[in-house]
Amino acid sequence: MDDLIAAMASLTGSSADPEVLGGDRGDVVVVRVGDVVAKALPADTDLVALGQRLEIAAAHPELFVPPLAPVRFVDDRPVTVWPYGTPVSQADPDGAPWEESAALLAKLHSLPAWGPVAGTPERIVRAIRALPPDLPHADVVLRAYEVLPPLDMNGRALIHGDWHLGQLVHRGSWRLIDVDDVGVGDPVWDLARPAALFAAGVLPDDLWARFMGAYRETGGVALPTSEWEALNIPAQAYVVQMAARALMSGLQAVEPLVEACRRIVATHESSDRG
Repeated sequence: MDDLIAAMASLTGSSADPEVLGGDRGDVVVVRVGDVVAKALPADTDLVALGQRLEIAAAHPELFVPPLAPVRFVDDRPVTVWPYGTPVSQADPDGAPWEESAALLAKLHSLPAWGPVAGTPERIVRAIRALPPDLPHADVVLRAYEVLPPLDMNGRALIHGDWHLGQLVHRGSWRLIDVDDVGVGDPVWDLARPAALFAAGVLPDDLWARFMGAYRETGGVALPTSEWEALNIPAQAYVVQMAARALMSGLQAVEPLVEACRRIVATHESSDRG
């Protein structure tokens, strides 16, 4: 790992000491060196899709932090290089850029739909498959996934594919980062994670209202039908994914998500009986 970090730092052109961001996920390593960030991806990354995603970010600097260079390599791992931006503060959720992020997503969804297939909802499926069934409450989470209808893989817009507030940084204004799942998909998936937090009782009503109001006011196209008719199943899928990840990481805030999974199971089983 030290050799990887040193090699990534050398790609940035900065002499500052490297700092690993976000912990060690194993398959992805992010290193900040001064005002530059290098991100090492798995060796089996689809390089064609990655190249298209970098093109999208470079073509829309009003939405994304643009890459500083083409894909580089450390051994067999592709590395992308980006300007550093100030992340959203975790200490003040009320002061988070809910309206700004909603506007960015609405504008992204209005762009021509081209590029690779977006990473959502396939990443949700991967999270469930990685959940050890012997963990406490894993049976509830796995059952919640089993009762969901098939997740819609059809695409109709350009979407972020893994959006949450951690995918924003400030560089003069707020911009999207992390293009690893950008591509063509259903834009409802970009709204589904905050919808899941709202449905689970984690995201307060007023913050959810601010987010959705700004999305609609900016011309967002994700909700051609009533709000929860479109969001219900994607939000439930994200609840299940977040619960699975919380169980595996030992987060103390897992109980609201597990309880939400219990409600998902009860709702679908009741519907089946009806």
